[in-house]
Amino acid sequence: MTERRFINTAVAGLLAASLAGCASQDAASPRLSDGLSFRAKISESGFATILSAPPASFDPVEPPPPVPRTAEQDAADAEFMRVADYQNSVRDEVQALAEQLRREEQGNFQTLHYDNKGELGVVFEFLRNGRATLRKYSKNPTFRGETVRWSQEELRAAADFMWETFREDRVLQSTGIATQVVTAQISVSKEEFRALVKRKGVTIPEPVELVFHAAPVVPLVNPPRPPAQDRAVPENVAPFLRIFPRHDRPAGALNAVNSRVTVVLKDGCFRAADRDDALVLFPFGANLFVDSNNYLAFGSGERPGYARVGEAVEFMGSVQEVTTPELVDPIHAACGPGKVIKIEGMESAAAGDTQRAVTDRANAMRRFQAEYGLDARQAERALDWLDARGEANRQTTQDGILEPPITGAMMVEMPPRPVMDASECPPGSSLSAGLCRTSEGHLRPLPDWLVEFLEQNR
Repeated sequence: MTERRFINTAVAGLLAASLAGCASQDAASPRLSDGLSFRAKISESGFATILSAPPASFDPVEPPPPVPRTAEQDAADAEFMRVADYQNSVRDEVQALAEQLRREEQGNFQTLHYDNKGELGVVFEFLRNGRATLRKYSKNPTFRGETVRWSQEELRAAADFMWETFREDRVLQSTGIATQVVTAQISVSKEEFRALVKRKGVTIPEPVELVFHAAPVVPLVNPPRPPAQDRAVPENVAPFLRIFPRHDRPAGALNAVNSRVTVVLKDGCFRAADRDDALVLFPFGANLFVDSNNYLAFGSGERPGYARVGEAVEFMGSVQEVTTPELVDPIHAACGPGKVIKIEGMESAAAGDTQRAVTDRANAMRRFQAEYGLDARQAERALDWLDARGEANRQTTQDGILEPPITGAMMVEMPPRPVMDASECPPGSSLSAGLCRTSEGHLRPLPDWLVEFLEQNR
């Protein structure tokens, strides 16, 4: 009896604290229900629903000023220009020679690559008599013929073998074909992968080089489990969820695009409200928690930029459908049939937008001053003028949707047209790395939009 009274007292205190936090929030946001420690609606089935939530407060940070360039950076830039100049000078010759070799040395010539270290050159790869073969077609002293062991077909076959053999085991993140090697990125430990190879009774092709990453903290087979058995779900949240599904592997290579998904909770199942209500698979390592304002959230903890259930999250990578049975079968068993998609991030899109706006404006201010010689007050007025102009000139799509404006920060970041000859530089400037600059380092001529602003700003 004493233990029961203690538990009831603790729950009452938790509810009181939760209700106090609720009173300070927007009236439209989910409310705390009796016996519930986070804001949600409870359906007749007893499971929680959260369709929207305001982003947590987020204070953007002013980006620090850029670190002065070092001698090493200047040397790296000079080396880059040296390599670029060489490659541009031989590009047409290399292309013509490669086409000739493919015709006349079919079965012998394989591929080519640029040697960008030391004495610059181009390496042409042959299966037989590389040096002598190349000299029959070119006398360019910077071109080098090499005899290699593996054909391109053999290298591609080795990469295909890795995918065909280990695709279903989901331990292969990516493969890549470089000069005489196939790199295979492995998402588990060396010991675990070697044991898998032994169980399969296969031999890794000789051209393959294995690159091992940190081992996951979960076994190879670890499908999503009920919330009550999942350590990533708080005990006071688990009864109101059907499942909290997470991927059992770290993310491999991701497409270089930003994606957004609005993650909601419907009758105990996580769904993507803006993706046809597809079921959601969270990334490896995600955790659920109740924040200080009683909103259900996910991530690694209550730190700046975390996401609440009911708001949009932003992440790097495309939104992909998941079909792996070990991952989708438990989700379907808990939530019914339907498409399952994976999200790759756990950060609030609203927080990201807020931080980017501050960062972009600060960088634009610095660029105005460094590249065009404006003082701080002029730079601020120029940005405001460009923002207002961009807002006034917004376009509408054929579907009647208003497109985002072209902001002042976007305009400032647009690179000027490269200058090919010093005679094109206006008086008071000289050609430097493809651009005309004054002795102070300011770009000339000024872009038309900046000339227009300065005339109006007089």
